[in-house]
Amino acid sequence: MTIEQNSLITANALSVVATGEDVSLDETTGLQNVTATPTPAGDADDNDILVSSLHPTFAARLTALGAGTATGAALSGYTGAAGNTGSNAFTITVDPAAGITDISFVGSTGAPLNGLDSDLDTLDGTSILLYTDTTNNNIVLGRAGGPTGAIVFAAYIEETGSPVSGGKIWTVEYQPLKHPDTANADDSVNLLNKVFIGATQDANFSLAGAPSGQQLFLMFTTEGATADVNGRIPGVSIIVTGKNPLNQSDSDAAITSEDTVNSSQGGGKTTLGTNNQAITEQEGLRFSFVTGSRADVTIPNLSPGEAGVEENIDFTQYFGARAATFQVVQETGGTTAKILLTAFKNADNVSGSQSGTNFVDSYANDDGERVAITNGSVTVKTLAGVTISSAVITYNANGTVLITGVPTDAQITYGTATDHNRVMIENAGLLTAKNGDKTHADFDIGGFKVLQTSTSATEIGS
Repeated sequence: MTIEQNSLITANALSVVATGEDVSLDETTGLQNVTATPTPAGDADDNDILVSSLHPTFAARLTALGAGTATGAALSGYTGAAGNTGSNAFTITVDPAAGITDISFVGSTGAPLNGLDSDLDTLDGTSILLYTDTTNNNIVLGRAGGPTGAIVFAAYIEETGSPVSGGKIWTVEYQPLKHPDTANADDSVNLLNKVFIGATQDANFSLAGAPSGQQLFLMFTTEGATADVNGRIPGVSIIVTGKNPLNQSDSDAAITSEDTVNSSQGGGKTTLGTNNQAITEQEGLRFSFVTGSRADVTIPNLSPGEAGVEENIDFTQYFGARAATFQVVQETGGTTAKILLTAFKNADNVSGSQSGTNFVDSYANDDGERVAITNGSVTVKTLAGVTISSAVITYNANGTVLITGVPTDAQITYGTATDHNRVMIENAGLLTAKNGDKTHADFDIGGFKVLQTSTSATEIGS
């Protein structure tokens, strides 16, 4: 089995690029590589390695799967020379201030492989189907005939670098493959356009330089993001407004006549509130995820005057996310807060139908575009990552989530099973005098971040 690397161009700054290092496994008995078999060329370019030298994580998982006894193994770039440990089959470049969150074997769409026909067969003509391992997605399995069929071959991604910057590919074979040219001892088959390497990243978003005071909106993006030739940010940006902001399509009143968004640096890093600053009972903020935000009206370029004009909420399209995280900070008037989360998926921004002066109008559709927050997905932790066991998480029948007992400096993370592009964070406390009730504190929001902001894939099976 031969696996060579060819890159697939993507639109993201995150990139996975093949190095050109092959991983070629020869089915002939004995090792075939440039050291063991320098001639002929068809043997010298193989990358065979002892089965006993398989990466321990790979070997342990194959044993757990009951794969059986392997007949051969190979490692990308392996030459057989003393001290040689193979070479990266691909490299990864991330966006500024971003970090890799996952590397896996995927299909052409970026989804895990789940029964794709490899177009390879066993000697008896059984089709070999491809499956990304559900326990370790760094492993792809070639199974005979179906999901429980015998493992014919497998491959493993060994992630390299700290932080991860690439990976080697290991392969192992358990049965010989059917070859079209039986007269050629070096006839090769491969997984062209079948197997891809996928990578995802999280990026840090920055509110540094946000205009102070009460604003109609704020639009911010990832640290280090730069504009394209059209003056737009190609990656993900976030638009935040008050819960019910002024709709300038209908009114020329002052923006303070309705809900505003405020930024503050009272605690050091920039935090967000609404109206008189803190988010008090029944107030909230709406966060929308977009791409193609206009750079000149995106923080740090957004001025106070520009932040008061709905027309400047200028972006190309919504961005579908499955998870986000934020901090609850600067609580006042109580010891814990009550928070209600509601996720939405707005319609596509066709011909500007959702941006500019149409943006606030889109809020009218939110109730009918709700996306359920996944049961069990919400976590409440300290900023150091320790679970806050006193917080109570309630998943409501309408898809919203109520979180009570949230102390200050808490990190809340949530997820959805399908894409959403907006979330509303509300103070769920009742509009009654506290009278000693310390369970519905006012609070600010800090560190809002969309998770897995971009993905990239490269063809790795040819």
